[in-house]
Amino acid sequence: MDKIVIGVFGKINSGKSTLVNSLAKENVSIVSSVRGSTSDNVFRMTEIDGIGRVQLIDTAGYDDKGELAEDRLKRVEKAFCSADLAIFVCGERLDSLDMFWLDKCKLDGKKYLVCHNITGYKNDLGCNNESIADGNNEIVIDASDINQVELVVKKIKQHFSANKNDFLNGLVKQGDTILLCVPQDEGAPTGRLILPQSITIREIVDKGADSIVASKANFAKTYQKFKTQVNLVITDSSVFDFVYEIVGNETAITSFSVLFAKYNGDIDTFIEGANSLENLQDGDKVLIMEACSHTLSHKDIGSVLLPQLIKQYTKKQVAFEFLRGMDEPSDWSQYKLVVHCGGCTQNRQYILSKINKCKQNNVQITNYGVLIAKIKGILDKIVY
Repeated sequence: MDKIVIGVFGKINSGKSTLVNSLAKENVSIVSSVRGSTSDNVFRMTEIDGIGRVQLIDTAGYDDKGELAEDRLKRVEKAFCSADLAIFVCGERLDSLDMFWLDKCKLDGKKYLVCHNITGYKNDLGCNNESIADGNNEIVIDASDINQVELVVKKIKQHFSANKNDFLNGLVKQGDTILLCVPQDEGAPTGRLILPQSITIREIVDKGADSIVASKANFAKTYQKFKTQVNLVITDSSVFDFVYEIVGNETAITSFSVLFAKYNGDIDTFIEGANSLENLQDGDKVLIMEACSHTLSHKDIGSVLLPQLIKQYTKKQVAFEFLRGMDEPSDWSQYKLVVHCGGCTQNRQYILSKINKCKQNNVQITNYGVLIAKIKGILDKIVY
């Protein structure tokens, strides 16, 4: 399910794009001796055997002093925040600017790898290439040599060799039967399940459990038919109350978004954020953030359903703002509450960076599913 996000950072013309191209085994980024060839973040999905999906981010040089330097550095910062692993490409020695970014990794507890990119450097991969400093986090390579780049791949695998977290968080075991409610209304994509639903089904299959999928229209009938066998109900958050009225306390219930809140974020922080609804006052600003961009409908959960529910619950004249994709506010402190989607298209670091920025600005943050459960009065009845 997971994708690992690897950001490649360094100064202008340090060899970042060369390394990204070598890792992707195709010409993803422009390689040129002209300063600032990479002026914006370049994203590329690839696959690393034994690791799975990897998103590479080639970034602009963090020593950029051009006309758009400030905007470019903001994008470098975004890539840094979302990266599970930061690879720094530099020359023979690290200078104070390289150390500034390296120290940010150490301060944040972020995984990192320093690659001294020395053109023409000869390395026999049949021999042990001892790290020249800091344990296994610093190596010497020629980024244009695909064979040497295999050493970088080896280091990446070492960083992510640990077993992955359990998305279903112990809620599902082999032999269980899981009933999923997937509304197929006007807000649903044509011809496919949304990503959280398909991810959850795959995780259930991998657990050796059985999944039964029902639309909202067929859910009551399906539940009555299988309820003695069903161990857990997972629903779309938009119909939390509808499903709970049918299931009650007979069967454990949660939602796709709540599962992602636990797996991709900080469930305790999200619950605290949901409970802060009680403190909203007239004129307060609420920011609703969605990690992916899509065409909006009149039943869209983020831009339509959530504002309606919040207004009905608080009885306050709250102002709403919306951001999608990688966009972030210039001033987080202007908001009383941030409501974020489950982040199924992003990684855990991406969501945690949003949580940290809210905490730094004394702003409450919650998640779609957690907030809806709070509003519907069933937050204390769901499992996660």
